Amino acid sequence: MPEVSVVIPFYGDHPGRDALSKVTAAWLEQDVPCEVVVAFTGQSTPTVARDVDTHRRVRVVRADADACAPGVLRNLGAEQARARVLYLSDADVVPIGGDFLARALRVADGRPLCQPWMYRLVEGPNAVASLRPGSSGADRDGLFCFATVEAGGFLSPVDGEDMLWQDRERRGRSTRTPSVVPPPSLVREPGDERRSRAPYHWGGLLLESTTFAQVGGYCTRYRGWGCEDDDLLVKLSAHGEVLRGWQTDPTWACAHVEHGYAHAGTAEHDANRAIYRERLASGPEAMIADDLAVFT
Repeated sequence: MPEVSVVIPFYGDHPGRDALSKVTAAWLEQDVPCEVVVAFTGQSTPTVARDVDTHRRVRVVRADADACAPGVLRNLGAEQARARVLYLSDADVVPIGGDFLARALRVADGRPLCQPWMYRLVEGPNAVASLRPGSSGADRDGLFCFATVEAGGFLSPVDGEDMLWQDRERRGRSTRTPSVVPPPSLVREPGDERRSRAPYHWGGLLLESTTFAQVGGYCTRYRGWGCEDDDLLVKLSAHGEVLRGWQTDPTWACAHVEHGYAHAGTAEHDANRAIYRERLASGPEAMIADDLAVFT
């Protein structure tokens, strides 16, 4: 049996389509035997990596046509998973280092572990193939986020990014949280010059399948992009301790294939934010109860 089931949602015309075969191949190269479950909706079946063996394979699961939301698809993928532990990820995010999952399992020690440090690859999906185990940027001079890939698969910072640290209150404790402003050379959309990004994978999450089930999985009310990850973390934090990877060890890292953010500011995203505010007002226990009522 695989030790970890990596669950990836895919729907619509997501830019991750071109990277998915390389992303799934990188997961199959992990030291820890893992399967990848790609839950998708749409007419075209996504292209994924070839299976390595019984415990290192990719399974593609088709969802109903209206399941156009990451959380809904991850629920379906988790339902099909064979391993005791889940790693919830995305189609355009690749682990760095063959020990990514092994390190996560050691640090987590049964607790949910989320948000590994995330490099944002500016060269598109072709860069994913050249990221090799051990290319985690351990020799870098300080933290960075936007990256190019050098010979040998090592990451190099793009000049001009602005790393910001802010003090935020979370559950009665002050936490210094990072964000990064893109380098001016990468700004492609008007008004985007100072819009910051998270330098960690917001939705990357390792947890036991029983814990996922106990909080009702993802809320199924969200559609499209936004808020489903925040919602799940609120429920998990009320259920017990949740570790943040970027706090625990920033060298535990992944990489994201950068693309445009057309979903920001859309009516769909605004609707998700309204649902999230409504659910927060009801409290985490009510959120969990609502989701358990529909979770299978």
